[in-house]
Amino acid sequence: MGLPVVRGVTSGRLGTGIYFAQEQVMATTRLVLALLAASAAGCSDASGPPEPPAEYVAVRRAWAPGERAALIQRITTNREYNFPYVGDISDLAPQLYADTDSIVVLVRNPAFQGGVRGPVAAAAASLQMFSPAWNFVAMKLTEVDNAVAPPDTLFWHLALWVDPADGGNHGYAIAFSRSNTFNINPINSAVFDASFGTSGAAAGEVHLATGTTWVDDARGGRFRITSQVYPGAFMTVTSGPFLGGQMRTGTAYGRVLNSNFVRDSGTEAPSSFTVSYDYRDTGLPAVEIVCVFPTPCTTNALRQLSLRGRQP
Repeated sequence: MGLPVVRGVTSGRLGTGIYFAQEQVMATTRLVLALLAASAAGCSDASGPPEPPAEYVAVRRAWAPGERAALIQRITTNREYNFPYVGDISDLAPQLYADTDSIVVLVRNPAFQGGVRGPVAAAAASLQMFSPAWNFVAMKLTEVDNAVAPPDTLFWHLALWVDPADGGNHGYAIAFSRSNTFNINPINSAVFDASFGTSGAAAGEVHLATGTTWVDDARGGRFRITSQVYPGAFMTVTSGPFLGGQMRTGTAYGRVLNSNFVRDSGTEAPSSFTVSYDYRDTGLPAVEIVCVFPTPCTTNALRQLSLRGRQP
């Protein structure tokens, strides 16, 4: 299966369906936020000075009746989880949303005091740009490539988000790291692509309907993973770009901090916006995929990062 070109436009059906607006999410998480505010404001990197609060923070709320089943059905039917660098992982929705009791959502961080801001006003009226009302998940991808000598093992870590009102709008932060924890600053998509995905981090957002992409090329953004846990049992991947690989469910903790996305192609407004959210306390639902190529994995999916240069 071919993978979508980074920052490019891929084909696919756009998804619409039931989703919960930002106001509803805020109402269900207001009490949780009061308890999290001090913690979210106080988290810092022990190896350096405290980091500023992110604009949004992850919290957990209960599923509404029928919401989980409707979300999984919509993602799989409309093929909404089709991300740059990864490909179509829509069939993994039941594993990404394995928790039948609650879902992780983003809400406004009360510790955030102005500064670099995302499209808050726009998000309240429309879901066209990155918004706390979008769906957020994470991944860890590991490839053992036996097709080269000596065999090579590569690791990628991702935070992913998609517009529930339009599955063609999706964003990503991706980093190459041989460690389960890291703090990459700044994000530099140009360097990441030039290294064939084997150095640093990239971040961006793609809107398929308009052919518009935004990327962060060393504008001060940071991608950080503080911990990852994958307690689930491994199971075989039966579809998609990682066919034949092994996957298990878990949780990833980290943040995407003040990543400034500047329009790289297309004409959709705005020309730039900022993505800044913190999931160090309440982690994102995640899957870990291990793919040994050329067997049992049938597609050298991750190695196709080498085909993803900056578009002319």
